[in-house]
Amino acid sequence: MKKKTTRDVISDGFRWTEAMRIVRADHPEVTIILPNEKIQVRPGDDVRSLIIPYVAVIRQALDSKKVGEWKGYTAECRIRQVRRLLTHYFYFHEGCISEQDFNLLVEDLLFVHKAG
Repeated sequence: MKKKTTRDVISDGFRWTEAMRIVRADHPEVTIILPNEKIQVRPGDDVRSLIIPYVAVIRQALDSKKVGEWKGYTAECRIRQVRRLLTHYFYFHEGCISEQDFNLLVEDLLFVHKAG
């Protein structure tokens, strides 16, 4: 059994995952994705086809400024921001895609083929 850390426990006997389940139950308008609910991306999976719809929604939302805004104007800043947001929805297993290839894929979907 994994030893509990300060990050795992809100108070004695109360884990943060339980707190998130309570928030989700009381506030259905809030989207909360727990770690075990993320989309698992394993070696051999088609990463491009999995992330295309998510990159499209993220780009459209940030372009329209309806949900947040871009944190920078350079391609590197935008790629980094989209990558961070994708990690809320996906868990990328070791060996499914290299960091460099993932950056190139996100760049392609943001600026060249404009996913969506």
